[in-house]
Amino acid sequence: MAPSSPLPLHVDVVAGLDPALVRVRGDLDVASVPVLRAALAPLLHRQIELDLTEVSFIDSSGINALLAHLRHCRLAGGDMTVPHASAIVWRLLQIVGVESLLTHPRKPPEPGGPSTDF
Repeated sequence: MAPSSPLPLHVDVVAGLDPALVRVRGDLDVASVPVLRAALAPLLHRQIELDLTEVSFIDSSGINALLAHLRHCRLAGGDMTVPHASAIVWRLLQIVGVESLLTHPRKPPEPGGPSTDF
């Protein structure tokens, strides 16, 4: 069986929301990082929620791009969180030890209220 081709990266930005919603789908790797950086660059000063539920692969350059954008965002007065990620992305962020940098601590659910778990 031939190796599968990387999935192209697509980034959809809903800037009219506060925080801005950025949905990413495909493979986030060394070849596609420039696409993500270009989409996020105009949002440095904004609050951003990055939805990675449809990211099927991420490598170290993808993780580095997320952390670099987070740092630049904070320097410009913005912020970025990753409230949702695919299982494979979430697991890799945990293994590398950066998931706590990209998510806000979750408040415990109110008694009888909705859960804040993924």
